[in-house]
Amino acid sequence: MNAYQQTIYLKEIPSSTTGAFWVSFEDHPRMVKTRGDIYGRCLPCIQNLYNQLKSGKTRIRLGNAYHCWKVTAVLDHLDLCFALLEKFSTHAVPGPIYGKLGSGRSDASTRVLVFHTQDEAQRDQIRSAVDLSLKELKIAAKAEISRACAVLYHGLLGDWRNWQPITAIRHHERISGQIGYLKRVLYQSAL
Repeated sequence: MNAYQQTIYLKEIPSSTTGAFWVSFEDHPRMVKTRGDIYGRCLPCIQNLYNQLKSGKTRIRLGNAYHCWKVTAVLDHLDLCFALLEKFSTHAVPGPIYGKLGSGRSDASTRVLVFHTQDEAQRDQIRSAVDLSLKELKIAAKAEISRACAVLYHGLLGDWRNWQPITAIRHHERISGQIGYLKRVLYQSAL
């Protein structure tokens, strides 16, 4: 039995978990890494992509997105997300540990647990600990790795495994729709 236990804090869980929602988690009670990344990495990253697309760039300079990693487990329901997070906390993985759980789609039949990191070594440690936790819980799922925010980049650039720090746009027909999406996200973030 593993005697290690790391405390992981959850942000407020919505009263109804049937729609689209995300709940942040972190190993710091005030969510300092999560808050810092929102304004120090995520919004600047969105603004960077928006500005490049608006200026007509055909090659995107990824900046922070190139060093942004996600380790994700897709699970049948929210209770499994909580169980997996609790089991994960018993494995020694150097911090910071942070991410989110839930779904961005109200019609989704699954929920996801997503860990964030900007470090490839930590990414691999998190993936191993998630896979071990899934095995210990006897959940038939596997941790998946991805780079950056799929909703922002994958539709334009294709598979993240082929990205370079500067990557050519593969799907030019999606640019105008993506500009509109990014404009709405940036507008909502200013509210």
